[in-house]
Amino acid sequence: MKFLKVPKARGEEVRSKLTEAAIFSPGYPILSEGDYLLFPVIGPYQDFEIVEREAEKRELPFMKLRDALADLLTESELQELTTSFDLIGDIAIVEIPQSLVPKEKQIGEALLKVHRSIRTVLKKLGPMEGEYRVRRLKLIAGEDKTETTYKEHGCLMKFDVSKVYFSIRLSTERKRISNLAGPGERILVLFAGVGPFALVIAKDHPDAGITAVELNPDAAASMRENIALNKLPNISVLEGDARSFSYSDFDRIVMPLPHSADQFLDLAFSAAKPGGTIHFYTLASSKNPLVDAKSKIRENYEISSWRVVRPYSADTVQVVLDLVKPK
Repeated sequence: MKFLKVPKARGEEVRSKLTEAAIFSPGYPILSEGDYLLFPVIGPYQDFEIVEREAEKRELPFMKLRDALADLLTESELQELTTSFDLIGDIAIVEIPQSLVPKEKQIGEALLKVHRSIRTVLKKLGPMEGEYRVRRLKLIAGEDKTETTYKEHGCLMKFDVSKVYFSIRLSTERKRISNLAGPGERILVLFAGVGPFALVIAKDHPDAGITAVELNPDAAASMRENIALNKLPNISVLEGDARSFSYSDFDRIVMPLPHSADQFLDLAFSAAKPGGTIHFYTLASSKNPLVDAKSKIRENYEISSWRVVRPYSADTVQVVLDLVKPK
């Protein structure tokens, strides 16, 4: 069996990426050799050595959700089934097509069988709504709960998925920003949610001074709890509208609110010190993402780099522009 040889210090990060890329093979165990973890893989992955090892295949009831539902759904229903889902801690959040609603309980129970780490399956009842951008959810299988503990880049985060906005799809982006931060920086995280950007940066940079601003009181309360949980005293929380506070001389500003961050660019521009960096997240056309994203910038910024973070819909992507305030 092929295994990817990864330093233990990077194990959690790499495993997450392997799972996202559908390269990780859950049918085999993760091995430990000295300072390395060996991840079973079904394909190549850059930066790390592939080694051959003997390993006994684990016996799982079902390897895929479709297999678990083969006797419960018709072939046409299996074609409609959405097999991707958000896994936040021990809670899975799924989309159920309208045609499969009568069988949603069976789908949820099958998901519990395939993924033994899941304890609760919740169904999306619609898009993000309201000022706090939260989603209505319905229990379809497992424990009746909406609170969970999620781990990312060594940080524990406790929160209620029905009361706050949280995206697991920004995990790689959070680490990227942390890697860009320099020693002793003053960092402002606007729209901070339960604190994922602030926590990851603070853990990697204990000498940084981080100010995290959040409007949703439930998210702000969870962020305070997460700061204490991870013992990161270098984060201060401001609860309320971002425009109700005064800011100045920040080295780095993070704006992870793609739907309306452009409405706060003037605030970020005034808060950044000359030469400071602003990480501006927005939604843009998948055909011309850079042109579309740049059209939302009115201040005199230099774009040091940019990237497509993730697909958002059929014709829309989430983009981040790394902006530098002129000196």
